[in-house]
Amino acid sequence: MMQAHMPSTLMGRSLVGLAFAILMLGCKPSGAQSESKRRPAPKPTAEQLLAATQPGYSSPSGTRQECLGRLVFDAAESMQWGIMKPGLWSGDRYRFTEKMPGKGDDLWVGNIQITVMAPATQADIQSMADEIDAKKDNGIFEYQKMIETRKFGISEANRLLNNPSQNVNGEDLSTYPAMIAKDMAEIAETETRIANIQKDWHPLDPGIPDALAYAAGPDLYAYVLREGRAYKFLSASGEGQPKFEERERAFLDLLKRFQFRKLYEVPSVPGICVPYGFIPDDGRLNVRLAVSLRYADRPGVIYTLGTSVVGEEGVNGPEDSMLGAMGRAGAAGVVPGRDAQRMGPHKVKIGALEAHQGGVSLNVADQGKPAVRSYSVYTGYGGFAHSRVLPNITLDMRSFTREQEPTLEQNPPPVEESMARMDALLKSIRLRPTQPLMPELVGVKP
Repeated sequence: MMQAHMPSTLMGRSLVGLAFAILMLGCKPSGAQSESKRRPAPKPTAEQLLAATQPGYSSPSGTRQECLGRLVFDAAESMQWGIMKPGLWSGDRYRFTEKMPGKGDDLWVGNIQITVMAPATQADIQSMADEIDAKKDNGIFEYQKMIETRKFGISEANRLLNNPSQNVNGEDLSTYPAMIAKDMAEIAETETRIANIQKDWHPLDPGIPDALAYAAGPDLYAYVLREGRAYKFLSASGEGQPKFEERERAFLDLLKRFQFRKLYEVPSVPGICVPYGFIPDDGRLNVRLAVSLRYADRPGVIYTLGTSVVGEEGVNGPEDSMLGAMGRAGAAGVVPGRDAQRMGPHKVKIGALEAHQGGVSLNVADQGKPAVRSYSVYTGYGGFAHSRVLPNITLDMRSFTREQEPTLEQNPPPVEESMARMDALLKSIRLRPTQPLMPELVGVKP
């Protein structure tokens, strides 16, 4: 029997596609570990709490700092956050281009999701608010169509009941009264739904300038414009969430506290940093986020910085950083016939905190062509349950080639160069110092 063989070039591209998938997905575990592996986490010691602040660390002379969540880190002047212009496919998520997304990028403060978009104008936030209004109109329109359909069915049923001679199909008219009653009940129920939409979908007063807010049934939306950037806030209903009135109060309160901040402007009071924004608090807000950054001189290499409070808002257990490092490094063994280099797993530090790191570097060029290395490196620290000072922390570095993103003018630099930049970033990550102190640090002594 003659066997069909895949051409070598197609086989190579299939392997490259698999390689890209491995490098992009990376086998990093979820922050929510299985029940069988989850154990009650001990409370951090005073020494561990102080390690979060990395005592004695000083940034290199002339280096700027940037912040995310409750963390601060050293950043080059060419740093960029992965945010895009408002749009149906771009503005609703964090990414650099459509083909260069972050790895699970998202940003939640408590139960409120925040998305940053730029550049943006007043027309952009008005358009986004109009989309919510359009959903209301579309919902009402669909319900009205349902009502008209049922009214037509009732009219036809009554016609046959009043003129049995017209029942040319021999329908069992004895069932029609019950069907009519059912349709009339459904019409009344649908009319109630329309009335509830008209009552529950309406604009809100956000209490701040250059902002629009909207209640869309059980969900709350707000769009804020600051210095050419749009900020979308969403509080969605769901299982385990507080009652609507409680969520509405918290939502509007957070909007009023929200502040614009410039890149490299690091606040000195407790609160949550978001790209180009800050939310002051008492040191107790929960946060769950991952946002990517890059440097303008190497646009094809992105670093996704993540931090989440363990045990709250969907983060059920500490990050299994050792498993994440092993999974990423293990990807080197699943692409046969390719020059794949395993990196780790081994222990490293995020600031002064013990962490694990693993990665893979892969030549994705076709056979006989100059090497083009793509790489993916994961670093993670597990964190302590319910601690705002010691949350889990991850830094995920990934590279993109010109084949993946044609707008890039260059392929990734050697992995050694990117690792040096990643190591410097990891070394600088620490809890942002504040006055007053974070509640967990009050009374803690070296």
